[in-house]
Amino acid sequence: MDNFWHIFFIWVHILGVALLVGPQFFMAYAWIPASRNIDDLRVRVKAMRTITRRFGYVGGAGIVLLVCAGTYLIIDWRDYYAVDESVSFTALRFGVVFIIKMTLFTVMVAALAAHMFWLGPRQLERLEAQANGERISPDEVRRARIASMITSVLALALALAIMVMGVMLNSVGWSLQEV
Repeated sequence: MDNFWHIFFIWVHILGVALLVGPQFFMAYAWIPASRNIDDLRVRVKAMRTITRRFGYVGGAGIVLLVCAGTYLIIDWRDYYAVDESVSFTALRFGVVFIIKMTLFTVMVAALAAHMFWLGPRQLERLEAQANGERISPDEVRRARIASMITSVLALALALAIMVMGVMLNSVGWSLQEV
């Protein structure tokens, strides 16, 4: 039964990664370039608000799955891998990589939060103001777009690095060696 739960939670963890990273790639490489073909700026902003909100829900669900499954996996790691309690967590590569992974995860979530709750909405507000004919400089719109883009690219790069570390943790022959 231990194998069942371990496999189940690894699957949930991978599902969480897919729900988090998939929308990031879709937004960066499909929606954003395609949306520039919408000439009516009001329509583009309205569509962008709808799509980003929905993808935010999908990505948020991914983060919840990652945290839930990851919590089970880290609680169970000693039993599953038969690591004695006398072995210090940081004495093994597993512990060191896990700590780095969680640090990067925290930074990634902070970057995503900044993008979702501050930089992205600011960019959309600038575009909407421009669409409504308000006096807003193209430079102001450009600065908001660049700040939003840098933050979202940083979050995606961190997510990819975190994925590599997840693979490292599950490479038992390597990760259970002493530091």
